[in-house]
Amino acid sequence: MTAFKTLLAVLYLLLLPLTLQAEKPNILWIISEDNSTYLGCYGDPNANTPHLDALAAKGMRYTNCFANAPVCAPARSTLFLGMHATSAGTYHMRSRYLVPKYITPYFTHLKDAGYFTTNGKSDINTNTHNINRMVDAKSVPKQYLGRPDKSKPFVAVHNMMQSHESGIFVSHPKRTIRNPTPGKKLEHPLTIPAYQVDNAETRLDWARIYTQIDNLDKGIGQILNSLEKSGEAENTIILYCSDHAGIMIRSKRYLFDSGTRVPMIAYFPKKWEHLAPKGYAPGAVSDRLVDFTDIPKTILTLAGAEVPKHFVGKAFAGKEEPAKEKILLFSGRFDECPDNSRALTDGRYKYLRNYESDRQLNQLESYCFNQISQQTQYKVHQAGKTNEAQASVYDTQPVEAFFDTQADPHEVQNLINSSEHQELIAQFRSELDQYIIKTHDLGFIPEPLIAEIDQSTTVYEWAQSQENYPLPEILALANTTGQSDAQALERFTNALSNSNRIIRFWGALGLRVAGDKASGTQDLLKKALKDSDASVRIVAACTLGQFGMNQTDFLLNEAKIATTDAHANWALDALKLIGVSELPDGLEDQDFIKGSYSQRSYEDLRDGKTYTKLAN
Repeated sequence: MTAFKTLLAVLYLLLLPLTLQAEKPNILWIISEDNSTYLGCYGDPNANTPHLDALAAKGMRYTNCFANAPVCAPARSTLFLGMHATSAGTYHMRSRYLVPKYITPYFTHLKDAGYFTTNGKSDINTNTHNINRMVDAKSVPKQYLGRPDKSKPFVAVHNMMQSHESGIFVSHPKRTIRNPTPGKKLEHPLTIPAYQVDNAETRLDWARIYTQIDNLDKGIGQILNSLEKSGEAENTIILYCSDHAGIMIRSKRYLFDSGTRVPMIAYFPKKWEHLAPKGYAPGAVSDRLVDFTDIPKTILTLAGAEVPKHFVGKAFAGKEEPAKEKILLFSGRFDECPDNSRALTDGRYKYLRNYESDRQLNQLESYCFNQISQQTQYKVHQAGKTNEAQASVYDTQPVEAFFDTQADPHEVQNLINSSEHQELIAQFRSELDQYIIKTHDLGFIPEPLIAEIDQSTTVYEWAQSQENYPLPEILALANTTGQSDAQALERFTNALSNSNRIIRFWGALGLRVAGDKASGTQDLLKKALKDSDASVRIVAACTLGQFGMNQTDFLLNEAKIATTDAHANWALDALKLIGVSELPDGLEDQDFIKGSYSQRSYEDLRDGKTYTKLAN
C-alpha cells in the first residue's frame, strides 16, 4: 500500500504541470465611456476615484494608450474586430456597413478556447455580426460569476455609461431631461484648456463631468466588490480603459489627445503574474504605446486562444510583443457631419493631416450642442469675444498640423512651419502614408459609393481589387488636396476625366478645397454634374455653389433620387457647406430624408442652420 501511495504521489507531481497548464485565467474588462484621464491615479485632484486608484496602485497604469478613433462606434469596431476600422470599412459613425464573415470578433475565438463570455454594448458599427448572439450572457456579475459550469473560465466585458457625454446635456433629441447632472463642488483649481472659453457654463459642464467620474468609480467599485465576494478575484486578470477620451469642446470627435488619449490599467493577481507585462509591479507606470488593436489581441493571447490573421495589434502581456513605434488615429463622418482626417503619434509628437481642410473644425454637429458650454462658447465667438485659441475651434482645419504634446498638451501651437522640426515632420508625413498603405485604409472611398457597394458585397472585399481601389494612386492625389498652385489644379482637372470614379472624386474635391483659386475650372465642374458617380456630382455642385452659382435645386434633387442615407446626407451636407440657410417653399420633407443622418441635415437646413450658423 505504501508503494502504491508513493506511485500516486509521483504521478500527481508529474501531472501537476499539465493541470496548471490547462487552467486559464478569468478576464474582467471594464470599458468606461467618453472619459479621458480625469482620474485620481492620473493626477487629477478633482476626481474622487478610490476604486480605480486602488486598482492602479496594485496593478500597472499606462500613460500612452490611445483610442484610434475619437468616437464610440468606430473605436469599438476596432476593439472588437482587432483591426483598424479604416481597414474594415467601419470607420463612419454608426454606418453599420457589412464586413466579410471571416473577419470575426474576438468573442468567437474565446468561445473556441473554452471561455464563458459576456458583453455589454453590441454596437460595433457593422451589421454582419450580432454580438448579443455570439456571447453567453449580458455582462452583469451574477451572469458570469454564477455561470452554470464553474470549471469554465470567463471573459466579461462591462460597458460603463456613467461618464457618457449625454450625462451633461441640458437637452436631448430623444428625451426630456428633467434633472440634469448636478455639478460637483470642486475642491481644487480647475485648468480650462486654452481653446475653451472660461465662463460659468464651461465650469458647470466640467463640474458635471467630475460628478459623472465619481459615479463611474462607484459603479466600478460595485463590480470589483462582487468579484471579490465571489472568491474568483485571485484567478481574474482585470483590464480597464475608456472607449475614447473626453467630451468637452474640441475633445470627442477630434484627433487631438483630448479626444484619443485614454486611461488604461492592467491588474494581474499573483497567480497570473507570469503573464503580466515586463516591469509589472504594484503601482508600476508604463509609457508603452498601446492602441485599440492591441487590447483584443492581448486578451486572446492571455486566454490561449487562436489569434486570427486580421488582428494587427501587438500583445502587451502574455506572449508580449515589441510595442508599435507609432499609432494611427483616424476620423470619418461623425453623425451627420462628414470628415476625413488621419494622424500619427508616438506619444509625444503628433502629425495630423486633414483631407477636407475647407471644412470648419467644429461643424456645429447637432448632438453635442446639447451641452450648455458648446452653446455659450459659440455665442461668445459670434459676438467676437473669443481669443485666437478659442476662435480656432470655428476656423477651417489646417491641411497639416504638428504638435509636441509634451510641451503643448492642449495642442494649440501648430509647429508645421517650425524650422527646427522639419526633419521630424517629413518622417511622420512619410510614415503616415506608409501606415495608410499598409493598413489598406478604405477611408478614401467616398461614403455614397460605400453605401452603394454595401448593397451587393462588402466594401472590404470590393476594395481588394487594384482596379477598383488603386490606393497608392488615390493617396498621392488626396495628399495634394489643400494645394492650389497651377500644377495641383492641373492634377485635379486631369483627374476629372479618369476612368476610376474614386480618382474623379478626389479631383473634384481638390478643386473644392482650392476654393476661389479653382474658379477657372467652372466649365469642367459643370460637365462633372453629369458624372455617373453621385459623390463626384455632389462635390462638383458644392464647388460651383461656392463660386456663387445656385445649386440648391440640383443638390435637393440629388437627395431626392438617393436610395441610401449616405447619398442623401452628402447632398444636403453640400448645401450646408455652401451656406444655404433657406430652402424653397413647398418641399415634401419625406422626399429628402433617407435615414437618420440625412434627416438631421435636412432639419438643419429647414431651420436655417449651416456649418457656420446655428438655427434661428
